[in-house]
Amino acid sequence: MRTYHFSDWLHFELDQARDARVVDDALSLGPGELTLLGPKAGGTALRLAPGFYYLEYVSALVFGGTPAGMAAFVMIFSVLSLPLFYFLLRRFFPWKFSLALTLLFAVSEYAVMYGRFAWNPNLIPFFSLLGFYALLRSVDHEESRKSGWFLVSVFSLTLATHFHFLAFLALPAIFVLFLVFRRPRFPWKTWVWAGIIALCLYAPLLLNEMETGGANTREFFKAVTEKSNNEKHSLIEKALRDVSGHALSGMVITTGFEGGTFPAVVVAKEGKWIDWTCDNRCDKGKWYGIAATLVFIASLFSLGWLWFRTMERKRLDFLLLCGIWFGVTFTLFLPLAYDIVPRFFLLSLPLFFIFIGFVLFSIRKLFGASRIVRQAVWILLALLVVSNLFFLTQRFDELSQAGSAAIDSPPDRILKERIRVTLEQQNAIVDFLGERFQKTGYPVFMWSEPQHRRALKYLLEKRGIENAVLGFDGVYRQGVYYLILRAQSDLEDALKKYRASYTVGKTTSFGTLVVIELMPKPEAIMGERRDFSAAKPVEIKSSPRYTWREYFSRNFSQPENIKEDIEDAEDN
Repeated sequence: MRTYHFSDWLHFELDQARDARVVDDALSLGPGELTLLGPKAGGTALRLAPGFYYLEYVSALVFGGTPAGMAAFVMIFSVLSLPLFYFLLRRFFPWKFSLALTLLFAVSEYAVMYGRFAWNPNLIPFFSLLGFYALLRSVDHEESRKSGWFLVSVFSLTLATHFHFLAFLALPAIFVLFLVFRRPRFPWKTWVWAGIIALCLYAPLLLNEMETGGANTREFFKAVTEKSNNEKHSLIEKALRDVSGHALSGMVITTGFEGGTFPAVVVAKEGKWIDWTCDNRCDKGKWYGIAATLVFIASLFSLGWLWFRTMERKRLDFLLLCGIWFGVTFTLFLPLAYDIVPRFFLLSLPLFFIFIGFVLFSIRKLFGASRIVRQAVWILLALLVVSNLFFLTQRFDELSQAGSAAIDSPPDRILKERIRVTLEQQNAIVDFLGERFQKTGYPVFMWSEPQHRRALKYLLEKRGIENAVLGFDGVYRQGVYYLILRAQSDLEDALKKYRASYTVGKTTSFGTLVVIELMPKPEAIMGERRDFSAAKPVEIKSSPRYTWREYFSRNFSQPENIKEDIEDAEDN
């Protein structure tokens, strides 16, 4: 499922094109072009540590410098997370139960889709699983290599903090709290090596900070302050929203069903009463949402019940870790409750399957003497597997049609896609634009929504096709002009602002996207041909980011992220 039509149906949009440019520079000019900082944290100017870029670079060296080659390592780690998840489950559950839950994890539409393309958050499940499994092994009295497992845990969890801002906050907190509660004893050399490992993994970021006077650190505190100052909703509203968000996302993750909703909760300013609102769309899925919330609450009660019923130290450690894991992530999501997006739950993805296991395992413990109850538990697990396979098959069918039919996809609560767009489809559009470039010898001026435009620009540049964003810096006589729009959008409305300067030409269909040719009117032309060699003055809004080559050559005149800032300016 993670490899099926992997290259053809690859999800390749704005962030993937941004990261591919960094890797391309390193492939063509050497590893010295790798950066000391990683991607931006979503919605901020803060940059993460660069571990994702380094792994993507290695993937490109092994599998080729193509979008699919750069994404291959994500798919491999996603596959490897399955046996790792099984070994983690065996710390508590019997082998048959562990295998059934691993099967559910394997076919989860959510887990499958996030394992099929290159994006920094997509690596969190594997490295968090490895880190927590190693942490449990390190405190096991029967384990003979406690220090080795502890160092594996430090390495894996520290590297995982490179992949998302929330992972940077949550994983160290979970790690430290578990150690505080468990109080393991390791030789002092183990602690020293743990510090060295963490320091080495963050050395690139620290070197960049030394040269920029802590610019990225200031962005970190700015990002935390901005998030915490957003107090439009009361704490009660946020808590209820957090619960419903976990419940609804848990339903998507464990069943693949995305139609659940939950009434909006409004607390009066005086805090004396609560009002519930539910529009027509909400009304259709509210019972699914309420059922998901009850299952979520039942899973927390099951965790508590199992804690008091369990005597074995190894299994208690597993329950303690799960409790801390959930408590930290739930608390961290509180201030973000009204801004949670699906990718945030990659941080706690395995927990949703473990919680299902807690509920069913508790039922078996309570009513285990009944053969009907035991069979019902296995039937419920089988239904969850079938449900995910059904919805995953639907999505694959939509991806197979994306390049040939203007299919209308339902609201997406996994990748937040408005339409299905594949790399195969994007390459077909680039072939079309490339033919026009070859035929006329003119640069391609193109506009599309940013998530598609940056990807198309990247693919055009890889083929040596001169291109620029339509409308960004003028209209030239020597140029071919195209709009690339969603087939299901209001095309006439989108064309309104272009009709003053262009005559609308032929529309060519590429399934969920259409390519519309624009021909400049004589009075709108401002020059003969754009000079692509002229540098654009751009203000650097994110933290300055240097490469290893720039650091060792002491050449800090122009940080590497200037190209990214140019594209940000074009988007705006």
